[in-house]
This record gives sequence, structure tokens and C-alpha cells, in this order.
Amino acid sequence: MANFIYWHQQSLFYIMNTFTSNNDVTVSAIIAVYNPDPIFFKQAILSVLDQIYPVLELVLVNDGGSEHFRDLLPDDSRLRVFSKQNEGVAATRNFAIRQCRGEYIAFLDQDDYWYPDKLQEQFTMIPVQGEPCMVSSPIHIVDHRGIILNTLSEKCNKIYRFKTLSETVLLNLTEGNFIYSSTPLIHSSVFNKAGFYDPWTQPHDDWDMSLRVILSGFPVYFYQQKPLSVWRKHESNESNKESAMMRSKCRVEKKLLGMVKDEAVRKIAATNLLIDYLDRDNLLYKKRLYVRFRKLTKYHIQQLILDKSNYIWHTTDLLRKLSHRVRKIVFKSARRFIVSYFLS
Repeated sequence: MANFIYWHQQSLFYIMNTFTSNNDVTVSAIIAVYNPDPIFFKQAILSVLDQIYPVLELVLVNDGGSEHFRDLLPDDSRLRVFSKQNEGVAATRNFAIRQCRGEYIAFLDQDDYWYPDKLQEQFTMIPVQGEPCMVSSPIHIVDHRGIILNTLSEKCNKIYRFKTLSETVLLNLTEGNFIYSSTPLIHSSVFNKAGFYDPWTQPHDDWDMSLRVILSGFPVYFYQQKPLSVWRKHESNESNKESAMMRSKCRVEKKLLGMVKDEAVRKIAATNLLIDYLDRDNLLYKKRLYVRFRKLTKYHIQQLILDKSNYIWHTTDLLRKLSHRVRKIVFKSARRFIVSYFLS
């Protein structure tokens, strides 16, 4: 697995790389648009157009929402705007990718934004100009007022640093996504082999995409020095839709089990899937659907407890973390299982 994951010290590529001194490699930026907040959207647009390493184009695709966002756009010849019927963010990204003319493609969500040196810094990670690869980077998390949530940001970036400095990047990414959707820079040819975003896994389609890039054998470079993108946390985030998030997470894990043969990866994915099934069962408890909750919970707890091989493998840190998650969800579900009889 480590053979197709590469990580290089940033200082080395400042010397080796020529991307920042000439702009021979072109970049298309993509934003999927659906009734955006005007203030957030304008900040997102300007953060792309004001990059130190200039983009060839910014492709905006309206996913069946209002066209009023066009009034917010600056007068810039690099803007290319399209509209289509509503299909969701994954299909919209795919539509946008097919319109792109740049050699590399960078993704940004409509409520997020980039720091001015985002592309420039990411290009320093690529050792060979024009190499088919993917580059990711850390993030800052801000609230709806734009104030950086330092504790949450540091927690996310600590996880990012730990998981990307390890030789078990694929295992770590299987255990949980740590590549935020507004960070990837991907060579356009990668999609020909890895495939496009899968609407079936939305809103975890970005996690599914990152896994398939790695599984397709492309190098993935992880910039470490500082956050280059900003993820905005607010009430309308897709991540706040608990049931949809759990359902799509399970779909990514089931899909991964159907794609990969590596036993360690399969064990992590299988255990995570059972944990997530139990999390979904607990949503039934919250909805007071106790009979169905008990039926599904009993089955999934038995699966986790009886099939211990699902979460025993050679990576000690992952074993310890996943074993803790197993114990936590089993205890929580078992307690609710008993309580549900008194609530019925």
C-alpha cells in the first residue's frame, strides 16, 4: 500500500519545483452552486480569482437552483457559468469536470474559501510538472461569522498530520475521511482511470473519490505546513443531516468492500460498517421506533461481538482506536436495547 502513497518534505520541493516561477501548468477551479449565501459565495469566488498561482478558469455549475447568484459574479473573463437540472453535488461536479480545460482541477464548495497561496503551495508538492496525481492540504474551520474555531481546527489538523505521515495512509483513510472537499488538486487524467464522483455515495462522495484515487495507483501528496483552505461550519451544512450522512457513509464502506482485496483494508471497512449500522439503529431509538430498533441492534451487536476477526489486524494504533469505538457503540446500544422495553 505504501508503494503508491508518497509524501515529501515541503522544503525539498521549494528547491526542485518550478511551478511558482512559471505557470506552464493550467488549473481549472470548480464550484457546484445551489442557492448560495451571497456573502459566503462572493468570498469563495474571489478566493479563487485572487490566487497567487492564477487559475485558467473558474467553472460554476448551477445545480437547478435560482439564477440570482449570477448577479454576484465579478466581471472576469475566467468565469464560465453553466446551469442544469437538480441532481446533487456529485453529478454537478462531474458535469463541471467535463467542461474543464485545465490540466489540473481544484475543487471548492460554495460556502468555503481558499487562502491566496493555496494553489501555489500545493504545486510545490508535485515533483514532476504535469504528473497525474492528487494533492491535499490542511484546513481552518470557521463559524458563520468567519471566526476561526481554533480548537476544532487544531483537532482536525492533528488527525490530518498523524494519518498522512504514516505509511498506512490507505488504512487510515479507510478508517475515516480526513481529506476535506475544498482541498484536493487533482490531475484531469486521474478521472479517466479512477472514475468520476459517485452520486450513490453523496454526501460522502468526496471520501469515496479519494479512496478510488489511491486504489487506482496514483500518487497522493499531502501538504503539511499550514492550512490552505477554509471550511465554514454553519447550520445548513450537509454534515448536519445525520441520517443522510450515516447512510452515505455505509454506502462508501460497502462499495469499498466490493472493490478491494487487501485483508487489512477489508477488516477496517467491515468493522466500520457494523459500527455505522449500529449508529443508524440508534437513530431509530431516537425516533421511538423501538421494535425495529431492537431487531436490528440485536443482529448488529452479535455480528460485532462474534466476528472478532473483523477488528484484529497488525496495526496497533488502529486496533486500539477501532476497538474503543466497538466497545463504546456496543455498550450504548445494549443499554438502549434494555431501556427500550420500558419505553414501549
